[in-house]
Amino acid sequence: MTGSETLKMSARGSPRTRTLSRIAIYAVLAMAYANLWAFVNAKHVEPMRRRTRAKASSSDLPDKWKAGPAEIYTGVAQKAVYLMKENPTLFDMSVEEELEKLQEEKEEEEKKKSEMEANAKEDTLVLRRRIEEVKMNDRIRAVTELLYLKVCRKFQQLQVPLIPVLKEGGDVKFGNVDLKALTTDIYSKDALELVREHLFRIIGQQGNPSFAGGMGVVQIALFQAGQVYAMSAMFGYYLRRVDQRYQLEKLAGNFGAWGEEAPEVTSPFAQDQGAADSLKGYIESFGADEVQSMWSVTSVEAQMAMESQVTALFGDLRALKDKLVNALGMVSSPEEATQKLEQAIKKKEVESLRLTSDDLRRLVLEAVAYGSLLNDSEKQFDSIYELTPASNRIMGVLTGDEEGRMLNE
Repeated sequence: MTGSETLKMSARGSPRTRTLSRIAIYAVLAMAYANLWAFVNAKHVEPMRRRTRAKASSSDLPDKWKAGPAEIYTGVAQKAVYLMKENPTLFDMSVEEELEKLQEEKEEEEKKKSEMEANAKEDTLVLRRRIEEVKMNDRIRAVTELLYLKVCRKFQQLQVPLIPVLKEGGDVKFGNVDLKALTTDIYSKDALELVREHLFRIIGQQGNPSFAGGMGVVQIALFQAGQVYAMSAMFGYYLRRVDQRYQLEKLAGNFGAWGEEAPEVTSPFAQDQGAADSLKGYIESFGADEVQSMWSVTSVEAQMAMESQVTALFGDLRALKDKLVNALGMVSSPEEATQKLEQAIKKKEVESLRLTSDDLRRLVLEAVAYGSLLNDSEKQFDSIYELTPASNRIMGVLTGDEEGRMLNE
């Protein structure tokens, strides 16, 4: 039976069959998030001097001032790209002006819509609604691309080039950057500790006291790398959102902003001293509903900007997942999935990446920074242009799970 037949049968079979058929993919997801170094063994690690492409030339390294890997289509965004390259000091002002124009256009459309619905005939309304829908989608696309470029501009200001497109797989080399720009220059001390924990959890180096690492070579499936990037970007977005709330509530509590006449609780930290001691304790004090709310991306435009970055780098994660499942077929345990995945990579049945441990670290830190800076940019945009509220089920698009589950569901 082929992997494709197995996949089709599992989709319509019994619950037990569906569960077994998913073991392979969930084992891969777990390995991608918990310990990529399961694939760093004698077969996959070798000294750098044995590699045929041990050192990239300067022409192989990404252009420091390149906007990013995603394609830009709208006129306003292409103008912003030009300014980013030729006159970066005008970039922010130009983007703000475009957002103001788009907001005025949006308000004018809403005003016309109200007037039209009060007087127009039904057939006219149908045509008008279709025109409005097209214009709305055009605006969302334009704002999404501007938001994406705003994040790219922040990387430019940090003097850290975004990593190049990886969807072709093979050997990759990102070049050297100062990791300080992706760590201490972006986060508060509290948030930096959680970034460190996330990084060590991803690369399986718990307990390592620093970000420094060796130069071994790791080979992983392209789908796994995309999963790691997507989940790390979501983590960065969530972390920034929670950290800003934590710092604000702690400051408000210290200055008595919760009211002197409050009967018992004068601060959100009063009920749990652990929550006041650290950002980690504050997060652990959240209930399930609060976690779900904080984990979601606020706007459609921010969702699309995140999807654009992941898809531009790795391709469609859902298509990569399907290819991986077909290559693995039916498995009965995570151990078997690991074995089959190693074989599939060796036989080139699935796309894979070969990169150094330092470049893997760079990939994770960039993704976390991308999510954090996207959160910052989204807030700045929303103060000028009313962004489109989003649903909280983004993970299916980013992780390759068509049912939209979180990884731990």
